Amino acid sequence: MKRIATIVFMLALVAPSLVAAAPSKKAKPAVAPIPLEEPAEIAPPNDLFEPINRVTFAVNDGIDLIIVNPLVALWNGLMPSFVRTGVGNFFNNLDDVYVGVNHLLQGNGSRAGVDFERVAVNSTVGIGGLIDVGAKMGLQKVDGDFGQTLGVWGLPTGPYVILPLIGPSTVRESAGRSVRVMTDPRTYLDAVPSYSLMGLEYLQTRADAKANEGLIAASSLDRYVFIRNLYLQKRSLMVKSGQTQH
Repeated sequence: MKRIATIVFMLALVAPSLVAAAPSKKAKPAVAPIPLEEPAEIAPPNDLFEPINRVTFAVNDGIDLIIVNPLVALWNGLMPSFVRTGVGNFFNNLDDVYVGVNHLLQGNGSRAGVDFERVAVNSTVGIGGLIDVGAKMGLQKVDGDFGQTLGVWGLPTGPYVILPLIGPSTVRESAGRSVRVMTDPRTYLDAVPSYSLMGLEYLQTRADAKANEGLIAASSLDRYVFIRNLYLQKRSLMVKSGQTQH
């Protein structure tokens, strides 16, 4: 059991990255869905480690097949939709704190104000974030993280990498993700609550993205290239958004 909990914990730390290339089934209100067609390459991607990346990509697919997919199927089968929605809203509310901090670091005070207002409203009226009252008030959620902040500051992406258990990333995004993990209070909780919270977030994130994973699999003969291009395109758009919305 301890080994299984450890695997779930590691996966939960990086849940957003495993689905970074796939839009959520229940898209966040303010984030326009990314079309599921092969994105055009404007410039060749920096995929210096492609041979190693492809091997890791295949290993991650195997882990999905053996461990992740059965857990997601069990979660979807046991939990009614309103419970899954509440769980997703709860973790989105926690994420809004980090999003707001990163918008401040990017010099976007007005957007950060909306982020923190969402946290205040959803944490109180929304019963600890279980209900997204902010969205109903016109306070829409947007994405933001420290990898985006580093890009807004001018740090280049570096090579594209596929990380074990994590999935698509770049050198820059990996550094940003490390900062998020180190500043997440759940990292420093006792093992049981830490694993439980992160595992729960991971399962809900994957459950939301499950349908679109099938669409991505059918959208290209080479899933590796499709996911790589879509991921890099999404990250590039996030950085450009952070650079212009001041």
